[in-house]
Amino acid sequence: MLHQTLINHPATPSDVVSLLTATLTELPENRLLLSYQLTGDLSQLLIPELQTPSAGDNLWQHSCFELFIAQADTENYYEFNFSPSTLWAAYAFNSYRVRQEWHIKNAPNIRISQTLNQLQVEATLNLTDLPLLNFNKNWLIGLSAVIETKHNDLSYWAIKHPEAQPNFHHRDGYILYTPLT
Repeated sequence: MLHQTLINHPATPSDVVSLLTATLTELPENRLLLSYQLTGDLSQLLIPELQTPSAGDNLWQHSCFELFIAQADTENYYEFNFSPSTLWAAYAFNSYRVRQEWHIKNAPNIRISQTLNQLQVEATLNLTDLPLLNFNKNWLIGLSAVIETKHNDLSYWAIKHPEAQPNFHHRDGYILYTPLT
């Protein structure tokens, strides 16, 4: 299990979110559970309405929770976006921001729960859908989020921010992870 507190990029300050954490847990049958928990003044956030779960695009332009997963010794990586609407996106890359043709076989299972001051987004992925990953080698993991306020301000959250502007694709923002499977 990997549990991280995400930090806000200094170029996009936010006083609406007081805490944002992300947890990655390996499950039986080659599945991966991601859980994002946001604590703050949810009345000030623009949280998309629930929709029928399906693939979408440009989800990062609004409130969205993201996973980047790479093999530590190659340039290949995956990006997943999970919207609180239950829309999702999945991309594969050959190298830095160079997308390759790939379609996930099993749609992520996304669950949303919300209280007055907490939003939780959980997504379960089937790791057998990720042929670029070797389960016997270390991975690089990037956990991140884009949070939109009702004033249409965006803040960018990640484990760490290696550049002056937000960039979730930069591997210096990832951490090393040894898979259990």
